[in-house]
Amino acid sequence: MVVAIVAVLAGMVGTSFVGSGRAQELEGFAHRMAQRIELARDRALQRNREWGLYLQDDGYEFAEFDESTQTWAPYAQRPFHAEAFSKEVQMEAQVEEYEGQFGAEEEALPDIIFFSSGEVTPFELSIQPIADNEMVWLLASDGFVRVRATRKEP
Repeated sequence: MVVAIVAVLAGMVGTSFVGSGRAQELEGFAHRMAQRIELARDRALQRNREWGLYLQDDGYEFAEFDESTQTWAPYAQRPFHAEAFSKEVQMEAQVEEYEGQFGAEEEALPDIIFFSSGEVTPFELSIQPIADNEMVWLLASDGFVRVRATRKEP
């Protein structure tokens, strides 16, 4: 009887650490993503060039707008390289539409644009595991305030 109780307790402790580790990993990813977004905003301001963030099904990519060619050039140097993360995580952005024109008409605009003025298109970016709808991290900006990662409560 004692062995059975110890086995059950050990199983509960083990599974709680596994779930906790996954939650901490997701939290760390959300905070690093918020820092990268702020770095991109700072870089756009310093270089006096527009920057962008593309969100894809399999990850994300930063880009810099080249006025001479009127195209968005991928920018993957540190710290803007895409961080590998589990395929079990999805990112989805809700962004206010931008009326201006950057680049060729057939070229897709980035999901989030960082302007050389220091502003950013207002957005809300959710990061969550596909299997768990209760563990959601939100990154948001109204266009002026710094991006912060906050956990959305269910």
